[in-house]
Amino acid sequence: MKLPQKEYPPKYIHKSNLLPDKSASLPFQVLQCGYSNERELKCNANYSEFIIFYLLDGVAQYTKYKEVQYVHKEHIVISNCNTRLRFSRATPSWRYFYIIFSGSHAKLYYNMIRGKKGVIPVTPLHNISVHFTALCISPYTKDLFTQMEACYLLHQIIHELLIVTHEIEEARLLTPVQQTIVNMALKYIDEHYKDDLSVDSICQKVNFSKFYFCKLFKEHTGKTLYQYLTEYRVNKSKEFLTYSKLSIHAIATEVGFKNTLTYSRSFKKLTDMTPSEYREAF
Repeated sequence: MKLPQKEYPPKYIHKSNLLPDKSASLPFQVLQCGYSNERELKCNANYSEFIIFYLLDGVAQYTKYKEVQYVHKEHIVISNCNTRLRFSRATPSWRYFYIIFSGSHAKLYYNMIRGKKGVIPVTPLHNISVHFTALCISPYTKDLFTQMEACYLLHQIIHELLIVTHEIEEARLLTPVQQTIVNMALKYIDEHYKDDLSVDSICQKVNFSKFYFCKLFKEHTGKTLYQYLTEYRVNKSKEFLTYSKLSIHAIATEVGFKNTLTYSRSFKKLTDMTPSEYREAF
């Protein structure tokens, strides 16, 4: 199967929409949108507005209610703007699309696709970037036809996200027992990542053969058990690098790495930065 061609605007851009009064009844109203690589994106609190943030490259730090999440390449964040939101880069470079919108149907569709954490993985098969690009290069005049066209493009994006979230939910419903077992492993990692965990010890915990469970885990998470554990430890270490004065060696030990060298190599591989460079940047 040939993957669809990715399309991006010819240059970085931020746009605000000049909404005419006649557009007030439209299902969706695009208020702002953009394609950028700037260091951070802030969104002011407005209860009637929503944001879709699409990370194309790099790793982003997403802050809402003082809670920090790390968002990876080809993931979309959708959130209401009932509090101030902040997206900042956690790697030396990144690129992203964003849309801030409202409208008579905005809240309804937001509730349908947001999920538990509001972070949705997408793939090249979901050709959402084309619609983001079209929105970013739209002229945004007060002409009602232009506003209806923007509404249609945003509806296309939201429809794609509905498909993705439906596929994720179907996968969960089809294999409830297997999903429960994977969740057991995820919870065990969350509670014991500081310990001397290994793939073998996790498989023993869920009482499954190593070969079968590793295959099952990758099917459900898209990552090997070792990759997930390593990424989890690295992401936990970012909190210590940002908010503590512990040494790099102490942080590596605190999050479960056996030595500083392994930790530094893993961190560099996942973030394109050394732990020291990350600490200086944040």
